[in-house]
Amino acid sequence: MRRHAPLLRTLAVIVAVAFVLFWVVALYGGTLNRTAARVVLSPLNLTNVADGVYEGSARILHVAPKLHVTVAARRITNIRFVTLVAGDVTGLAARAIKAQSLGVDAISGATVSTKAVLKAIDNALAARP
Repeated sequence: MRRHAPLLRTLAVIVAVAFVLFWVVALYGGTLNRTAARVVLSPLNLTNVADGVYEGSARILHVAPKLHVTVAARRITNIRFVTLVAGDVTGLAARAIKAQSLGVDAISGATVSTKAVLKAIDNALAARP
């Protein structure tokens, strides 16, 4: 049994580390989803938005997109990402432009990134001079 003691100790350490990592990831994921659920998007109203390029950003824990929103003739014409986020959000930007709305469907598997990008667009247009 003594010659297996180092192996058993190593196995115990591996199991303990895996257990701790599991709970850290589970707790962080829950916090991330709860934080994203509390983000409120304003209704998009471009009637008083002058033509120009507006910079916006948002942060939901580690998800922090930064982007430029171009407005022309009271319409969003382009959304360019300065800082990318996890997940393919380029389709999201195209859908927001097409709909001229922040009420577009979330990207499956990238709900938090979707919410952060939409809030960054919201913040860009709300911060106009």
